[in-house]
Amino acid sequence: MSYLDSLKQKTVTVLGLGISGLGTVRFLLQHDIVPKVVDTRAVPPGADWLAHNAPDCEAVFGPLAEGALVDTDVIIISPGIPLYDRYVAEAIAHGAEVIGDVELFARLNSTPVVAVTGSNGKSTVVSLAHAVCQSAGLKVGLGGNIGTSVLELLERDLDVIILELSSFQLETTDSLKCTSAMILNITEDHMDRYPDFDAYCAAKKRIYQQTECLVYNLEDEKTFLPHTHAVSVGLGNADYCLTDTPKGSFFSVYGQPTLAVEHLALSGKHNQFNALAVMALLSPFKINLQAFKDAFSSFTGLSHRCQLVAEVTGVKYFNDSKATNVGATVSALESLYTDANKIILIVGGDAKGADVSPLGLPIQKYCRAIYCFGKDGALFSSMHTHSHLVTSLHEAVIGASQLAQAGDIVLLAPACASIDMYPNYMARGDEFCKLVEEL
Repeated sequence: MSYLDSLKQKTVTVLGLGISGLGTVRFLLQHDIVPKVVDTRAVPPGADWLAHNAPDCEAVFGPLAEGALVDTDVIIISPGIPLYDRYVAEAIAHGAEVIGDVELFARLNSTPVVAVTGSNGKSTVVSLAHAVCQSAGLKVGLGGNIGTSVLELLERDLDVIILELSSFQLETTDSLKCTSAMILNITEDHMDRYPDFDAYCAAKKRIYQQTECLVYNLEDEKTFLPHTHAVSVGLGNADYCLTDTPKGSFFSVYGQPTLAVEHLALSGKHNQFNALAVMALLSPFKINLQAFKDAFSSFTGLSHRCQLVAEVTGVKYFNDSKATNVGATVSALESLYTDANKIILIVGGDAKGADVSPLGLPIQKYCRAIYCFGKDGALFSSMHTHSHLVTSLHEAVIGASQLAQAGDIVLLAPACASIDMYPNYMARGDEFCKLVEEL
């Protein structure tokens, strides 16, 4: 009996009707499994779709206490809901199995998987890997924490599936078999979800449970676990690294200069690392060099990730709204740094309980001034002698534009989540772009 057949013999609850939850409901219904749907919101995003397309699904919207989770056999939980939630924990104690949509995918999938996690850079790496596979003529799917719901990918005829996975998704994933997998980096994040940093690291490392090729960051020991086939990536002295030659800088594979860095359209050392990560992750697929060259030269990056918005009177404005933790902001500063005191940083938002003090030295080293805003803006205001605590992003952009001189960079890299003032980081980045255009 297949796993889906066994699910038909059980009571199944989909907990959370966001993007992943709605994708799960659709998938189950396609396979004649009618789940109960529970969501804490009175009107969750998928409520209208459910009412019109799945009237047979029992829907419980409101307090979880009314969801009767203890009476279900299998809970397919959305990543945003922690396993330690009182009612989820009670259901587990009563024998319920709690999995996520990625685990459901893993139990059914037979296509080779490349999986990536990390505190920063995930979306860029998986998108660039997807572009390389397309250039190579492979039928490739992209999903997980980006793009398509993982369960939709099961319905396609694909040569390879590339997944971006968050620590939240990995918490409920045990069966994922990967051809290659990598933790790009681990810096403190989501400390409002995890009891400590070690727990966050442990969640990330679950990506390595069943991988054939373990790819790790040589410069971040937290990304490594002992493995029979481990491949290192780093800017220097790694299996995949940068090498200077008389002909310029090259991406090097096991000591052999392979592809000139000049072919990479993305700028910054962090993106050179991302390109090396892609080369290592795709190494099991024997993709020809021309596919890498074509994809690297045509891929110009994703919105809200160190995105050059405009140059106004000699000042460049960069939108890195996706920098929602300290590590991402440090990476942006290091990548854009050219001369001392040339960056004016806009920082702040909801720090999610993280320790932001490691940003102090980079701010002093790289920045002319900082503008701090949002719920936790005050946490940063003592980090620079030219610090301005403002009430809005609009006030920050106007102040930075008045202070900036030709040759300077104004950088939105908030080191915080956006949920104190915006629906998401995209809305924050969009407002920044709009404000810059108005200049």
